[in-house]
Amino acid sequence: MYNMATNAESGGGTIMLDQLAISSIQCHTHFQLHMSMPGHTYYKVKQIAKFKTDNHLSYCLNDILGPKDPASPNGTILLDGTPPFQLKLLIKNLAANKVHVENIEVNDSIWRLNLPSYYFTSVGPYQVMIDSILDLSHCEQAMVDPLHRSIWIDVTKMAAIIPLEKKKDFCVGDIIWFELEDTPP
Repeated sequence: MYNMATNAESGGGTIMLDQLAISSIQCHTHFQLHMSMPGHTYYKVKQIAKFKTDNHLSYCLNDILGPKDPASPNGTILLDGTPPFQLKLLIKNLAANKVHVENIEVNDSIWRLNLPSYYFTSVGPYQVMIDSILDLSHCEQAMVDPLHRSIWIDVTKMAAIIPLEKKKDFCVGDIIWFELEDTPP
């Protein structure tokens, strides 16, 4: 999205002419400049923050919120605007009904979820939401499809195999019973 504005005739401030969106499936696009009014016309792009994918992430209890697979795009946030960005994230623990707020300064247009100070304290679903973004211009953020502003995280206990008998010595042919803990399969 970008704003189109011109200088006010009175000499102070600017007049907003239009707010337009650039939509293209290509990595570049063309747009028309409106030059019907004399004076300086400004085109400013509004900052946008969105998750690259909406895939669910999986973590174990007490894991930190950080990248698990360096090659995976999961948990990557794309930022449009002029760096540095001030990104405000909300981490919602739905099982415990708690919300954690993280403010991050990002100096690049791509950032992976990496919060070593945050770890998962309970089993269940979590949601990470982009609450707000500011760039160098401190303009209001452009609205993004809500589906791209959050991702879901599933937190589970580590799988375990627990012997049900305390015996240490077994004979050939004995049946040994174990309990599997976690969610099948």
